[in-house]
Amino acid sequence: MIVLTASHSVTWYVIARVLQGAATAMVSVAGLSIVTDAVDKASLGQMIGYIGTAMTLGFMSGPLLGGLVYEVGGFHAVFGMAFGIVALDFFLRLAVAEKRTAERWLCLTDGERPSQENGYVSEQPPYGAIATISSSAEAAEMSKSAFALWKLLKQPRMLVSLWAVVVGALVVSAFDATLPIFVENTFQWSVLGAGLIFLPGAAAAVFQPFFGFLSDRLGPRVIAFASFALQAPSLICLRFVQENSPFHIALLCVILVIVGMCIDLGEPALLVEIQRVLDDMEAEEPGVFGGRGAVAQAFSLENMAHFGGLALGPMVGGFVEFQYGWGVMTLALGVLSAVTAIPMLWLSGAIVEDSWTESAQEIEREPLLPE
Repeated sequence: MIVLTASHSVTWYVIARVLQGAATAMVSVAGLSIVTDAVDKASLGQMIGYIGTAMTLGFMSGPLLGGLVYEVGGFHAVFGMAFGIVALDFFLRLAVAEKRTAERWLCLTDGERPSQENGYVSEQPPYGAIATISSSAEAAEMSKSAFALWKLLKQPRMLVSLWAVVVGALVVSAFDATLPIFVENTFQWSVLGAGLIFLPGAAAAVFQPFFGFLSDRLGPRVIAFASFALQAPSLICLRFVQENSPFHIALLCVILVIVGMCIDLGEPALLVEIQRVLDDMEAEEPGVFGGRGAVAQAFSLENMAHFGGLALGPMVGGFVEFQYGWGVMTLALGVLSAVTAIPMLWLSGAIVEDSWTESAQEIEREPLLPE
């Protein structure tokens, strides 16, 4: 933020944005990893929905808050607000206790004897033997985790989920680049109006915990398919917004709400599907990722797909809108969403069905006992 504030050239702006992107990626991956480690799998989608609400509100309300503050206080006031948010985030980060640390302190509080699992050694072999065992175990863990990304990328459901993440982020960032210009040219709105137009889409993010709950109950397949299937005609209908009139302004706001809800509907489902891919791989081959698992690496792929879509959106959307107009751009985004809806049918179904099937298989394997 300091580099960005003091920059007076394109080169330094690019450097600052790269640093910001790296920091955001680290925080996103770490946050999702902590949640999946601490939350019950049956309610994972709902909890991811709360995170998605926060992330979506952050991305969507950024232009809104930036436009408001810029209109009132000017350029440096925007960066003052950003520094305040970063400072608050820094102190909140220090307040986080990871699961391992929390379990260690809970064990000590309950009077249980510390063990090597929670960070202490009790009645163990001599130090040299412990160091040898530890180093060999660490080497084995690293060798397994080194190929985790490649193993994940070989899973068709993982690739389908990542593609959907790219498309969802591409749609969002395409509007970030083109929507302010469109309302300025069509409605003759100022910077404040260009910021306020993001409010309808941002408001839909409050429903994301409910959408995550639906993903837990109905499964990612139905939710992700419905998300892109409903998003496609909504995007295409944006071409009907053509003139400066109250009706067309209201039409634009309504469609943006629907598009925002469709995007928020699919995000928790895709993250739940990524976690399910990990769980299924572990069930088929226990220890495939080592003792530490590959949750962070899986969500790092999701993060790369998300920010890859955010990077492509302004370029693709801006180029198409500049060359062919607003109607062609929204049509292209609608067709892309319709095409993306088809492979969503390959995602996993409801977790209730999976649990029932596993229970039935276990009953079949158990011998019958006499009455």
